[in-house]
Amino acid sequence: MSLTNPRYLGGYWLAICLLLLVALGKLLPESRLNNSVLSLLPVNISQHLPAEIYQAFTDRLDRQVVWMIAGEDTHHRPLANNWLVTLRQIPELASLQGPMTAAQQQQWGGFFVKYRNSNIDELTRQRLANGGERQVQWVLSQLYSTFSGVSGQELRHDPLMLIRGAQLNLAEAGSALTLSDGWLTARDAQGKRWYFLHGEIGGSQGGMAENHRLVEDINRITADFIKQNPSAKILTRGTLFYSDHASEQAKSDMQHLGTTTLVGLVLLILWIFRSLRPLFITVLSISIGALAGGVVVLTIWHEIHLMTVVMSMSIIGISADYSLYYLCERRVFGRESTPWQSLTKVGRTLLLAVTTTVIAYGIMLLAPFPGIQQMAAFSIAGLSASCLTVYCWHPWLSRGLPTHTLPFSTRFLQWITLWRHNRWVRYGIPTALTLFSAIGLTQLRVDDDISQLQTLPPSLVAQEKAMAAMTQQSSDQKWFVVYGATPEIMLNRLAALRPALRQAQHQRLLGQWRALPLNALAQQTKDQQLIKQAAPLIEQRLKAIGISDAQVDTSLLPLTPDEWLNSPVSEGWRLLWFQLKDGTTASLVPVSGVIDSQKMSAIAAQLPGVVWIDRKASFDDLFSHYRQLISGLIIVALIVIAISAMVRQGWKQGLTTLVPSILSLTCGLASLALRGEPITLFSILALNLVLGIGINYTLFFGNPRGTPVISLQAITLALVTTLLTLGMLLFSSTQAISSFGTVLCSGILVAWLLSPLAMPSRRKRKKS
Repeated sequence: MSLTNPRYLGGYWLAICLLLLVALGKLLPESRLNNSVLSLLPVNISQHLPAEIYQAFTDRLDRQVVWMIAGEDTHHRPLANNWLVTLRQIPELASLQGPMTAAQQQQWGGFFVKYRNSNIDELTRQRLANGGERQVQWVLSQLYSTFSGVSGQELRHDPLMLIRGAQLNLAEAGSALTLSDGWLTARDAQGKRWYFLHGEIGGSQGGMAENHRLVEDINRITADFIKQNPSAKILTRGTLFYSDHASEQAKSDMQHLGTTTLVGLVLLILWIFRSLRPLFITVLSISIGALAGGVVVLTIWHEIHLMTVVMSMSIIGISADYSLYYLCERRVFGRESTPWQSLTKVGRTLLLAVTTTVIAYGIMLLAPFPGIQQMAAFSIAGLSASCLTVYCWHPWLSRGLPTHTLPFSTRFLQWITLWRHNRWVRYGIPTALTLFSAIGLTQLRVDDDISQLQTLPPSLVAQEKAMAAMTQQSSDQKWFVVYGATPEIMLNRLAALRPALRQAQHQRLLGQWRALPLNALAQQTKDQQLIKQAAPLIEQRLKAIGISDAQVDTSLLPLTPDEWLNSPVSEGWRLLWFQLKDGTTASLVPVSGVIDSQKMSAIAAQLPGVVWIDRKASFDDLFSHYRQLISGLIIVALIVIAISAMVRQGWKQGLTTLVPSILSLTCGLASLALRGEPITLFSILALNLVLGIGINYTLFFGNPRGTPVISLQAITLALVTTLLTLGMLLFSSTQAISSFGTVLCSGILVAWLLSPLAMPSRRKRKKS
């Protein structure tokens, strides 16, 4: 079908847009606006770990909320009891865990008595080997120690002191939390006692508004509690608070940046065209693009992340470019050409422009971050729909549009004349920008730190560090993950990991580690044989010192994972246990004080079903990998652009056309260096868009069918609208978004400044 007869195209496109509206109406109620910080990260950072386990792990992290409170009331009772009662007023908080009741403490002791033969620790197991001589010596040393406090009743009920061994093992398991009056407590550097509380966000994960209300409720009752109890000090930790901080930042960016963008865009179009119809046409094109982008994202992900919404605002200015380019043509030549002739005149250039930009966003789909992937998918669909709207509807909607010379036409003509005839301008400006690039590039540094995804609030960071110091549970997010098809397989693999961890600890490759104190059923059977072998010797030695009624119980009561999980003994350990519906079971083994992450990875590689996860290092490596990958793709794209330009325009003009693209990239990076910011994955992604958008300017200017003055006016409008949207990213409070905006704005500004280099010769234009 010919472009000069787009009657049917308009009807078809109207039908598609109506279908998109219906789809959006159906998808919106089933979708949600996601503000979780963790969901911005790659779905699975380890290729060796099943994605379901990793997802279950991150979902649980999202739900956890932890408090530590210090202080006493006037009767010298811990304020933790009152704080627990206060927290229970919040219905969204489920599974709040405070002190153990007297009955639970009794169950705790009864559990160790009941399962003492099933709950043997590794050190006891080693002492029981070879007939139990070392265990006997250890028992006697405990008996005669001044500080051990061994009673006759303990010896009669547990001659091998298996319960004592298990308790000592738990005390040395790597946590500074101890049981005091039923509470898990820790002490700070000044010796003050802090009480530990833990809870989860109940039900399905709430939306952004629900989570914000929950955070406000927690902050309100915290402030009220401290006001009523001035001696109280409360520390809080949880992903909920970071996610809420991120969503509030994004909402602020949307309100301020979005409002400024839209108001600026409306005023600009009204001033240029002095008519409401061009404004309506442009807004319609942008709206159709937003509609298509939203439907595509919600169809694929069933949600949209808040950061995606903020960064996708950048396509407002880009999608407006297509409408403005066509409307500028109609504004000046509306009396000389029909709307369809104007479309034919600029149509090929529009297709090339949207294709290059879509390819640029398509490269961003390679980034493993859901937020960036969503933004890329939104932009690809949105820009394509905006361009199709220009093709299918603008010739109809712009009929009868008043014609008039655009503002500053004389100035634009003088600028073009300077580029054509003034050597100081034609060669001086590129030379100056080359020097600027060279100076800036020498000051660049690379930083692949994942923390740039979010600006962390200092108060939350300080609280988290204080809690980590007291509990010795580091917030480094470094774990071994042990998994298996059944709990028994997982526990056997966990047992195989423990000796490697002890050896690494002995070699000072790590500080502390915590593994579930639960034995596999096969190990329990082996331990029973050790007890039977050691029983006669310990009974003989105890009789020799006058304890004749001590008899070792060698029977075995198997301890299953379900019984252990349902007992109070597993309190504080259940967070390290994961079990999927198909029975696949996994356990986390947190470690701290790691000297060399690569050596930990080597340990995991030697054991089946064991994966080492250093989340920050893994994410940093991903940042580095994709930064290098996309940098390489940009270089390949430059080569393709150069070859294409030389084929179309000859080698000399083709290479000249490439100058704006190269300098826009280098100047973008130089601007980043002048702001004192490093090269990151986000700045490289911005370079990718600089290339895609900057090529549009050279394409508009290089159109042999176009008029240079009109082209310059159109791309100047495009520049201003793009800066109104992308320029707002410069003021974002998130460093990643701010650096993204820095590179984009400086890069496309240079691309606009050098775009006259793409002007075809007069002879070529006349021939066209």
